[in-house]
Amino acid sequence: MGKTIVCPCHDVTVEDIRATYAAGYTHPETLKRATAAFMGPCQGKHCAGAVMSLLRELTGEPAGETAGETVTRRPTARPPLRPVALGLLAAAAEAGPEIGPEIGPEIGPETGGTGAVGATTGGA
Repeated sequence: MGKTIVCPCHDVTVEDIRATYAAGYTHPETLKRATAAFMGPCQGKHCAGAVMSLLRELTGEPAGETAGETVTRRPTARPPLRPVALGLLAAAAEAGPEIGPEIGPEIGPETGGTGAVGATTGGA
C-alpha cells in the first residue's frame, strides 16, 4: 500500500499526521509546527482540507469542537515580514546566491526606495 500525501508542498503523509498526533501534537498550530503542513508555498491552500479532515477524524469529534476549542479552524497564514518587489525577486534569482540581505534595505517606504530593481535611496 502506498503512502497518501496530504501536503504536497512538504510531502507530509497521512501516516506522518497520525504519528505526530499520537506524539501529542493535537492542535492544528502544533501539528503545523511539527510536520510543516500548511507551511509550503501554497500556505495550506492545497492541504488544509485534508489535514483538518484527518484531524477531526483523529479527535473523534464532528466538525466543530474539541474540549471547547474549534478544531476546524486552520492555523494562521502569516504574510511576509514586509512586501517584496517582484523585480527584486527576479533579480535575485538571475544573479544567484551572491545577492543577499544587503539589497533589502534599498526598498520600502522607510528608506524612500521605489521597489524597482536597482533603486537607491540617494539621488539620480
